[in-house]
Amino acid sequence: MKPQTKQNRPRFGFFDMYRGFALMIMAVYHFSFDLNSFGVIRQDMNHNEFWLDFRAFIMTSFLSLVGVSFALANRSYRDQGYRKRLAQLALCAAVISLTSYFMNPSTWIFFGVLHLIFFASLLAPLLVKSPRICLALGVTLVLVPNFYRDTWFLKPGLILTGLSPVKPWTEDFAPITPWFGVILIGVFIGWFVKLKKPAWAEATPIPRLAFLGRHSLVFYMTHQLILYPLAWAISKS
Repeated sequence: MKPQTKQNRPRFGFFDMYRGFALMIMAVYHFSFDLNSFGVIRQDMNHNEFWLDFRAFIMTSFLSLVGVSFALANRSYRDQGYRKRLAQLALCAAVISLTSYFMNPSTWIFFGVLHLIFFASLLAPLLVKSPRICLALGVTLVLVPNFYRDTWFLKPGLILTGLSPVKPWTEDFAPITPWFGVILIGVFIGWFVKLKKPAWAEATPIPRLAFLGRHSLVFYMTHQLILYPLAWAISKS
């Protein structure tokens, strides 16, 4: 039996489409944030429940799909394409950190969504081998911060666990708990879908969203180059 290649591996279009949807609502959130920064709208986006829930929904959608993609792709450390993707993620995460530092050093992004995805991607070939363990560990990581936090985790490095009761002052923060847990749950979902191959997962009712979902990194890195100047222009009109 020949191993699956990128050419003959089944494509589950639903997840491409849903990733495209997650990117679109992320853009809505970021544009709202930009408009708020320029005073076009006035919202407390760091404390208002609507905006906090909206951000949590976007991150849950996006990061669970990261885990799903790990399981569906099933990459190996020997895979040249996998190593290339890691290099792209590392470069993009570095660009985000440097750009945010020059824009506002007091709130620079040191462990945002893309940094977490890079961290998880380093482990991806190991994670996909144990989907049931990923589910158990993922659920644990999602639940733990609801029951346990301690100021001991305020120390440098340990702040990344997400177990500190005080959040760091940064524009974007995606700590291990709960967000790495969401990725791990996504690995189990992807494994289950790959095993069962349900018809709905292979459907692509909105091809344009699926196309966007297949180019998520490009969209993630470029959308603010359009939205931020647009928000500025609106504020000056």
